[in-house]
Amino acid sequence: MRAAIAVPAASAAVAALLLTAPPGQAAPGAPRVAPCVQGELTLRAATAPHRPTVVRVSVTNRSGRTCAIDRVPLVTFGGLDGAALPVSGDGTGRLRLAAGATVHADVRTIVRAADPQARKAASVTVGDWTGRWGRVFAPARLGTGSKVAVWEPVTTSWQPSTAAADRALGLGAAPRTSPKPAPTRATPSPTPTSATPSPSPTGRVPHRPSPTPPAGPSPTSPAPTSPSPTGATPTSPVSPSVSSPGPS
Repeated sequence: MRAAIAVPAASAAVAALLLTAPPGQAAPGAPRVAPCVQGELTLRAATAPHRPTVVRVSVTNRSGRTCAIDRVPLVTFGGLDGAALPVSGDGTGRLRLAAGATVHADVRTIVRAADPQARKAASVTVGDWTGRWGRVFAPARLGTGSKVAVWEPVTTSWQPSTAAADRALGLGAAPRTSPKPAPTRATPSPTPTSATPSPSPTGRVPHRPSPTPPAGPSPTSPAPTSPSPTGATPTSPVSPSVSSPGPS
């Protein structure tokens, strides 16, 4: 399995906290420190919040002395060959872990859990490269479900804090889920009503003309007569009678 992500080497804070030396060599003037053994260390592991493909591990020196551990944890997966590769490629050297001190590392088991090439592991073991100590974690304890999805896993070196381990793995802020908008109720459409005439500018309701036109004067009604200047009622003129000429 090959590393999928490359990030910068451990920060200067790690060097200030833990002294390192190449395998088989001691730093000039520094006394040789015996390696930590089983029973002196406490290992913990759990998935990162909202990131089921990232397992955070830590180791605490519970002994009363300073002991040495390998710079990069050995992370293997039950039933599968190989181990998680260091993200920075500097997997050599030792760290001096003071009595009571704790260091942290991040392990990415797979980039996408839905990857069709994913393999399923029944456990995860975290320990020392030389196999002097280690602890097996079941998927239920890690929070990955019934199995651990694995494909090209990588691990950081031991870091002085969880935040430093996250940065070494290239993690940013945990993704947030946008809240769903509250459902809106449909506004009922107004019930149509009969139209009413708009008031006139004078405040009066305009007169609505009758659809039936008013009846005109009856053709049989007598025509009005104008009064006579003398006050007498005028009479119809009588044509003078024409007498027939008598015999001559």
